[in-house]
Amino acid sequence: MKNISKLAISGVFVSAVALSVPVQAETITLVNSDAIGSPIDRMNEWFAKEVEERSGGSLDINYIPGQQLGSAPQVMDQVSAGSIEMFGNSAAWLSPYAPDTQILSWGFAFRDADHMQTFLDSDLFGELTAEAQEVDRIRVLAAAPLESRIVFARAPLTGDDPFSGLKMRVPQIPAYLELWRAVGAQPTQVAWGEVFLAMSTGVVDAAEGPAGAAYAQRFHESGPNVYLTDHLFDTTTFVINEDRYQALSSEHQELITTVAAEAVNWIRDEAEAARAETLEKMEAEGATVNDIDRGPLEDAAASAVGSMEEQGLWRSGLFEAVQDL
Repeated sequence: MKNISKLAISGVFVSAVALSVPVQAETITLVNSDAIGSPIDRMNEWFAKEVEERSGGSLDINYIPGQQLGSAPQVMDQVSAGSIEMFGNSAAWLSPYAPDTQILSWGFAFRDADHMQTFLDSDLFGELTAEAQEVDRIRVLAAAPLESRIVFARAPLTGDDPFSGLKMRVPQIPAYLELWRAVGAQPTQVAWGEVFLAMSTGVVDAAEGPAGAAYAQRFHESGPNVYLTDHLFDTTTFVINEDRYQALSSEHQELITTVAAEAVNWIRDEAEAARAETLEKMEAEGATVNDIDRGPLEDAAASAVGSMEEQGLWRSGLFEAVQDL
């Protein structure tokens, strides 16, 4: 009896010890290639914190900010290969794996941010990214629009063709060049950091960009006529290596998918609020913020869609399908 009692007590002790040993958390490495403190960096931090709290510590997000593991294209390649598990950044980096997503970079393709969100949440967008998931092993968890791009001009824009002949600073991206040619402008190459001086001296008549980044470069001082064209929207997304995703429990799959959707919408709201504050600061510093009739610009941009599809930027009929959403 004594031996039995000792064994029983010993068994209870062993069980108690086993119960006291915490279960090791599963870890997912999340990478960013944006600047520390940027909206996307803050989005990633929010995601990591929420996942860890809601999982009760069973899922740990090892967040690596900045470009410690490479540029965005390099990180995407590593997500595809499985050497990096998860990436939170711009949806623009999907295009090498899902070429039809280049429509996100075509001006006036979306009526507003809600229209773009409808597209990003649609079965159509799922179709466009299916091959990336199946072949390149990159699964999109969630995506959302961020800040829109607007125009800064040296002089007020007037007439029925306000961009006709305007020397417009644009980046060296084919879709950007074709867009501004379509609306009548003369695309001009100037480095981002030199735009303020280029507008001040008349090398270019206008430039475009998101309000926050443009404010930091003082575009509103050399181009004080600000127009809310909202011709393009920056985007954000979370992607994960498909094999890593399938290795997660169903509970963890549901958790990261839910929190990713909440995170992109959280930073979208943050970006919209920040843009409103930035426009107010521009006005307080002497700029004039103007609405603009997008109708003629949308028509001009649409007239160049056939050329874009012939060049293979995205599949034929996709633009029309997006307009029908």
